[in-house]
Amino acid sequence: MTQKNGFWGEPPAAVYRTAIYLRLSQEDGDKFESDSISNQRKLALDYIRNKSEFRLVGEYVDDGYSGSNFDRPAWKRLYADLEKGLVNCIIVKDLSRFGRNYIEVGRYLEMTFPVLGVRLIAPGDGFDTAEDRRSADFLTVPMKNLINDYYCREISRKVSTQLQAMRKRGECVTSFVPYGYKKNPLDHSKLIVDESAAPTVRQIFDWKLEGYGNRTIADRLNENGVLSPYEYRISNGERMGSNFKKYEKARWAAGSIYSILHNECYTGTMVQGKMKKLSFRSDEMVLLPKDEWTRVEGTHEAIVERNLFQQVQEVMKREIKTTGGECAPTLSGFLFCHECGRQMTIKSTYRSNKIYRYYVCKDCESAGRGSVRISEKKAIAEILQEIRNMAASASCIECLDFSPEDSSEVKNLDRELLSLQEEMDRCLRLKNCLYDDYSSGILSREEYMDYSKHYSDKIEQAKRDSKAASEKRSRLISEISDAEWIGTFRKYRDIETLQRKVMSELVDKIYVSRGGKMDIKFRGDSAIRARKEAAKYEESGLEAAI
Repeated sequence: MTQKNGFWGEPPAAVYRTAIYLRLSQEDGDKFESDSISNQRKLALDYIRNKSEFRLVGEYVDDGYSGSNFDRPAWKRLYADLEKGLVNCIIVKDLSRFGRNYIEVGRYLEMTFPVLGVRLIAPGDGFDTAEDRRSADFLTVPMKNLINDYYCREISRKVSTQLQAMRKRGECVTSFVPYGYKKNPLDHSKLIVDESAAPTVRQIFDWKLEGYGNRTIADRLNENGVLSPYEYRISNGERMGSNFKKYEKARWAAGSIYSILHNECYTGTMVQGKMKKLSFRSDEMVLLPKDEWTRVEGTHEAIVERNLFQQVQEVMKREIKTTGGECAPTLSGFLFCHECGRQMTIKSTYRSNKIYRYYVCKDCESAGRGSVRISEKKAIAEILQEIRNMAASASCIECLDFSPEDSSEVKNLDRELLSLQEEMDRCLRLKNCLYDDYSSGILSREEYMDYSKHYSDKIEQAKRDSKAASEKRSRLISEISDAEWIGTFRKYRDIETLQRKVMSELVDKIYVSRGGKMDIKFRGDSAIRARKEAAKYEESGLEAAI
């Protein structure tokens, strides 16, 4: 028998042009051996052996595909051949091999196959569409299909529950791990650092902190001959698809850099469960909100320190477009207009063959509110001096023992919280007195309802303000207690040049007023300011004692 275009011979019209359809997926669990492709094939061949009405014309195999839907490559080819009339009989081991979707299986059996003149035989279920539709076996088919559908739904639910439990334990459940890591050979649910690729990840974060754009970083890696994540995996023997490969050798791209820079996994935190299937019958995925992701900290060794990761996230929020291999200007993204709060724009002028840069608020200029601008040279000089001043202060107060609650900022928030609580108590008392006035006829019903709503609204607003102040107090206490900022500033005591990396590490925002006056908001400013306050208090107390 010769094979031609996937078929054997040319069957005569008097016999059924028969195809064997075989399917297997991981959902079959402990039935894996009995439902193996080889066992399905053997049963089908045994069924048609010595039966002259069947002429085998093809075999279609979907190995590794779920029966919850019919989006399977071999089934699609078989269905196309059914429509062409090349096949008019299908043999499957049982109906669950054909499909587990109750609705879709019923549609094929009741509508599609009768129209196409296709016969379906499932020897394992004793089912044959050529038999009398009133027979007992045929009448049980809808119930079997429903059970198959339920089985698929339950397996999907159990697998999802198991995977979620593994995610919550911080176990890695994905096939591909982030570039820079590999699976522990002793425990595939754990990640270990890939010492060959990890230095590249660290270099990417350092370059970003220095102000380089994603495209520039990718170009640098390509020029240095660093294998892209795709090529690196292939070099390590992994099997990779090539559907999206544009070049003979995959290169680093801006998108790859973006993904690495945003991946919290590099801080030692396992983040999974970002997407889920729309339905167990569909392979279509949807992105979940961030608060629904599964995050487990400390599951593996970090490649990038948490502080560095956070700094890079801040850098990317300020990012501007750069050309060629240039870094972003040192101050770009840090200067804001004190008048309107908008980010200031850098401009350049040429005088005497020299380039002069300055920052300006376009919104204030266009709105006719006057000019808010400052030269880059002046701004850098003042920032450098302020950093030196902060570093000097940090050196003096680093070992000072004090309580964050003694800070004037924290005390101001405590007074605000007390005032808000008193306001809530006052409004509640007045609201409770309203009913007595209403009962006594002092207030009409309409007046009672209006006053009651007025006090209720004031209470709710005070609650919201109190919550915001309490959260601000917690953040402030945490920041003041963090002595790490003291050491961070201290190392820049003798700084001579200002780099973007230093700006990202030390500065939050800089507000520029008319006349070029700057108000610099340093990171960790509250910690140093609180300790300086404590130092002055200690000094004044000592003088009084003397």
